[in-house]
Amino acid sequence: MFDRDAWLEIFHTVLSNPLRTGLTGLSIALGIFILVVMQGLGAGLEAGVANTFGDKASNVMEVRTGNAQLAFRGRKPNRRVALHNPDEQAMKEQLDTIPAWSRLVFRWGSTVRYGNQQGSYNVRGVDPDQREIGQVSLTSGRFLSPRDLAQNRKVAVLGAQLVQDLFPKGTKPSDVVGEFIQLRGIQFAVVGTFNQAGSRWENRSVYVPFSTAQKLFQNDDVVGRVTIGTGDAAIEDTREASTGLLFWLKDRLVVHPDDAEGVWVNNENEEAEMFRQIFSGIRLFVWFVGLMTLLAGAMGVANIMAIVVRERTKEIGVRKALGATSHAIVGQIIQEAVFLMLVSGCVGLLAGTWLLHGIAPLVEHDFFSNPRVDFYSALLALGILILVGVASAIGPAVRAVTIRPVEALRDE
Repeated sequence: MFDRDAWLEIFHTVLSNPLRTGLTGLSIALGIFILVVMQGLGAGLEAGVANTFGDKASNVMEVRTGNAQLAFRGRKPNRRVALHNPDEQAMKEQLDTIPAWSRLVFRWGSTVRYGNQQGSYNVRGVDPDQREIGQVSLTSGRFLSPRDLAQNRKVAVLGAQLVQDLFPKGTKPSDVVGEFIQLRGIQFAVVGTFNQAGSRWENRSVYVPFSTAQKLFQNDDVVGRVTIGTGDAAIEDTREASTGLLFWLKDRLVVHPDDAEGVWVNNENEEAEMFRQIFSGIRLFVWFVGLMTLLAGAMGVANIMAIVVRERTKEIGVRKALGATSHAIVGQIIQEAVFLMLVSGCVGLLAGTWLLHGIAPLVEHDFFSNPRVDFYSALLALGILILVGVASAIGPAVRAVTIRPVEALRDE
């Protein structure tokens, strides 16, 4: 029940010494402010990194080839190593399970034309599993199908940037499906469109069947890259698989075991785990700094309440002599501490949120996006404030109830 007299007494006690109360409240508000701002900046960094690498799944392994630097088995150094169709088929047989599999033929700066509009974009010949591996977000139509590959169909899935650049303003993605475009001088039917939020690079791409791209855009059976989905496999299992696959590939492609440039297998699972550990460390560091600052503020509140109890010794003695219970006195002191903590904490929370909201448009970057503090973190911070407020007031409150009325009335 709301006790008007109790709240009037709290306001009187808190405001009776505005300088002391203000400085203590400032330390508490500063602690919450630092916590909120650091959390927001950490979230912005994490969101920026996630958006930058958001065009591919983290549970994949990528197989690429390069230039062998070391001579091996009669092969000269500085030679180009290539992965061919038979190598790719043999690699499939080496793996126990394959949740997802996509080959790649890549063509930079390919001319794409629709009507009188044309531009230079990236063409990617891929397998149907690329939708899962690349986390392709379709906006209309469909993605590539196994039948498209088997029949070498001339079909394409366009990124959002191509739809915006080549088609009339206001054209809906669904209206693009069924249209025909000229891709490197060859007519392709549009079967779908996609939009990868936060990834301008992906949205400037065109997906076509791997078999079609290999047949039309290159004169050999070279596979540019193979991406292998690992599903929900554990990190250790993917590490073992990638190490074994690399050893097998070097042997098959005649690359020296110590050559780091001829062929390599990138285990994205390990990189994703590294990023998770980094950001977990950042979050722990932010909370540690914030909590230490709050602890400093709590010590200030405890000192204030100790001073308040000392100054009100005679008043507490009179209240106990008139029948006030220990519970009522303890509750009054804790209530004053919690009130001071909450008011100061809310000020710091609002100031930190306002600052993050104000700087968000100014610091937007590929690796830094939307700095903010989430609702649950704000609630957790306020909950911690309440606990800290109670803890900081327990000592002075216990001292208050141990004062005997006779000793309190004699206090000068």
